[in-house]
Amino acid sequence: MSFVTVRHFTEDDVPVRIALLRESRFQANLTDFAVVSSDDDLTAGQLRTIAREHDTKRILTLCAPGGEIVGFAWITSIDWRAQTCELSFGVLPRYRGPFGAKAVIAAHTHIRSELNMRVVINQVLEHNTMLVSAEDLTDRRRVRCAYDSYTVGEWRTACYWTETQEEARRTLDAVQERRREIAERIRATSAKASAS
Repeated sequence: MSFVTVRHFTEDDVPVRIALLRESRFQANLTDFAVVSSDDDLTAGQLRTIAREHDTKRILTLCAPGGEIVGFAWITSIDWRAQTCELSFGVLPRYRGPFGAKAVIAAHTHIRSELNMRVVINQVLEHNTMLVSAEDLTDRRRVRCAYDSYTVGEWRTACYWTETQEEARRTLDAVQERRREIAERIRATSAKASAS
């Protein structure tokens, strides 16, 4: 079983994150500011976040069991008193299948248990169905903001919703129950086939 750990973002991680920021699907699904930014500007911005901006935003590194970087999470709009923040994440292309969902769970778990965030603001561009289906996105969103982001030459509509700790726990429990049901059906079908 694959799992993901979360650690502090360091200077050594900057080149890997810059490569992710320049990746085409990342740019289409999140932001394309890296297209018009030089490597020096991107590096300076990330180093500034590490050195001076932890009170308003943080970058976290998501790692596979062997320690290799699978992606990054970052929190912005931090309100320490209200215990809220906005969470964003990006998984490196080669790890999206095996680690994508686990990376999201690890990031949510970390900011809730280690940073004491009680409410997380989620934002997904409406066309981005890499981790949330269009149907699920429609059900979750509380705000739909047309012309929210301009990426890869197109205006994109964003969906926003908040998620409390209890809501996150219920969502995770539902996902785990669904996986158990599927596993039980597979076992039952396999048992019938073996008995024949």
